[in-house]
Amino acid sequence: MKLLIIAGLAVAVTAWPQDPKAKGSGGSGGSPRIVSTELIDGTCKPITFIWARASTEAGNMGGSVGPIVCEGLKKDYPDKVACQGVGQPYTAGLLDNVGALGTTQAAVGEATKMFTTAHSKCPATKIVFGGYSQGTAVIMNAVKGLSADVRKQVVAGVFYGYTKNAQLKGMIPGYPKEDLLVFCMETSPGKYEDGVCGGQLNVNAGHMAYRSRGDGPKGVTFLKGKLDAAGV
Repeated sequence: MKLLIIAGLAVAVTAWPQDPKAKGSGGSGGSPRIVSTELIDGTCKPITFIWARASTEAGNMGGSVGPIVCEGLKKDYPDKVACQGVGQPYTAGLLDNVGALGTTQAAVGEATKMFTTAHSKCPATKIVFGGYSQGTAVIMNAVKGLSADVRKQVVAGVFYGYTKNAQLKGMIPGYPKEDLLVFCMETSPGKYEDGVCGGQLNVNAGHMAYRSRGDGPKGVTFLKGKLDAAGV
């Protein structure tokens, strides 16, 4: 069964929908593309956006939904957003999806490090987060383990194709449900166009459709509402 799941993932991810503009490196103060390290390499901003990409996506932001959400936030909050992708040792490898965590402990540790760095380096920043596919498992595991002090800075998050959606009822354990928006293309209670959202790693066409459906900007709208309410 595990081999069948892996084979299906391998076929599917060759068709990840890429943003044609998502090239190169955002770095500090640059235009965020497939790599953005503005928290690590840049100065503190009022908003820090932490993102984990889908399996096999390039860079630390990926080339699909991540850069869209980052750029949308920057448009709404000019010069107020630092975008930071979760990089090595998060390799976004296919085999990592089938473990109990839905990713590796090393990946979770790196994501946790991004949150704790935002807290220690930029104690006044408001943190928002997101992930796509395996990246949702990375971020979920990180957020649920954050200390109370770090949690105070975390405002909201968006997940696309949440691989632990069915298992965790669309939530992050211990995190306010109203502060997380999950995009899973639910067609009826418990039924989804996205094959990973029902409890199996069925990477189908629905799992690839978030960018083409315009769900990236919808995520930005949700995060903006939460950030505005938080006084940014």
